[in-house]
Amino acid sequence: MPQPLPDHIYSVMIALAETSLILPNSAVVEVLGQDALIAPGSDAPTWLQGYVELQMQDIPVVSLEGMMGQAVPLLERKCRIVALNAPSQGNAFAVISRSYPLIVTLNEVALKPVLQDDDPAARLIYSRVQVANRNAIIPDLDAIASITRKHELA
Repeated sequence: MPQPLPDHIYSVMIALAETSLILPNSAVVEVLGQDALIAPGSDAPTWLQGYVELQMQDIPVVSLEGMMGQAVPLLERKCRIVALNAPSQGNAFAVISRSYPLIVTLNEVALKPVLQDDDPAARLIYSRVQVANRNAIIPDLDAIASITRKHELA
């Protein structure tokens, strides 16, 4: 007999420049200070912010704003690097968060879908949602990992 779906889930909210990411807790591998950032090569795309060493491996650090066609925000003092694991790719990558990630509990009342007809970032996200009074996106971690992986292989 299948287990009933939970009525709430524990998630992490990661602040970007104009929105936030919502991810399951299990997607976050580690949160690092920006002093761990190793600069990328000069031929790197603008969305590639550099690399961090994680578990004896250099993983790419990306600006999701840049990957979605927006301006890449400048790093501020309170920015953090959040290392994530893509579920099916098995590849880790990291994103720049504007502050320390927040742990949130989500349920049907707190999470409302937001309709977007012409979304230029549709290939990178599953859905746009509203959590309480904040706009957020649920990213496609596998799609993002695939793009970062293609750049590493090039």
